[in-house]
Amino acid sequence: MEAVSATYWPRSWCVPERSAEDVCAEAFSERAGGALIVKPAAGTHGKGIEIVRSCCDLDAAIQRNCQNGGIVQSYVDRPLLLDGRKWDVRIYALALPAPGVPGAFRVMLAGEGLVRVCVDPYEPPQPRNLHRTLAHLTNYSLSRLSTKYEHSDDPEDGLHGCKRTLSAVLRRIEACRGLRAKKVWRALGAVARGAVDAMGQRLQALAFDKGTWEGGEAFVELIRARMGRCFHLLGLDVLLDEDGNPWLLEVNSNPSLSLEEVRPLAGVSSRTEANQLFVEVKKWERLMEQPLEGRRWGRPCRCAKLPRPHTHHLCPIDTAVKLPIVEGIMAIVRRLSENAEALAGEPADLAAGTVFTPV
Repeated sequence: MEAVSATYWPRSWCVPERSAEDVCAEAFSERAGGALIVKPAAGTHGKGIEIVRSCCDLDAAIQRNCQNGGIVQSYVDRPLLLDGRKWDVRIYALALPAPGVPGAFRVMLAGEGLVRVCVDPYEPPQPRNLHRTLAHLTNYSLSRLSTKYEHSDDPEDGLHGCKRTLSAVLRRIEACRGLRAKKVWRALGAVARGAVDAMGQRLQALAFDKGTWEGGEAFVELIRARMGRCFHLLGLDVLLDEDGNPWLLEVNSNPSLSLEEVRPLAGVSSRTEANQLFVEVKKWERLMEQPLEGRRWGRPCRCAKLPRPHTHHLCPIDTAVKLPIVEGIMAIVRRLSENAEALAGEPADLAAGTVFTPV
């Protein structure tokens, strides 16, 4: 991203390609005490992410979590807040090969995004609060473990919930701060377009390199012949700063499309109460001769998704964001499969009737 002079990409370093000493020399001398965020390359669900403010802590974090590679990134410490809490948004971009232009892609941005709001109030990163990950990280996999996690059932509600739709949040921000939603969407479209452009040439070069595939040259020829039928959905995590400028934090090549969330069981506050509840469930199953096994939604559960008794539900926010995206992709792919020439047509025609808009 830095190679294409992307202004929305925080200063970043790849480790161990760059040593901790080099990163320290560049980062801390330029930022005068600013914080860095360390992310393992193979990490998911917020695991292994640390915030550091010194060379010593940076070196230790790299040793702990980045033995197989990682990213060190300047921390955006002036985020736009929602009720004193940090938030980011995952936007979804569909990439399709541009006909006749090697390494180029058509990009379509979904018209809804998933906002994730931190559980704890935000404080600028200081040594005394770096351990408070739920004030700095929005990952659902971390936030859902907190007893302070707030669920929302209304996709139109921009005031409540640790998950919200971007459209609802932008309506609220526009009303309260005067930041125009259309301007934000244009900026997000530019981020999506720039991110795909930055990786396009490299991705196609890898796809056409026989060393990438076990099938060698024959497989590469198959890839060349079918490249026009390919598509990929990317999840881009973006943070807005106080001035409304977008910052691309990371690009997810396999964004979650799960519609599920877990909710703690109300009225169960002890292990004894939990055990009694599951005894009663088993009694009901025997009495009704109708086991609840396989009935995932609403059934009391003790799986590893939450360390206390809970139930699984369809999340109304995830459903409002992700279901139209999947339906839109299927519609676009169907048009391409029925008419191979559709890719060479107008992108707006290809996306017509879906949640996607060409950018």
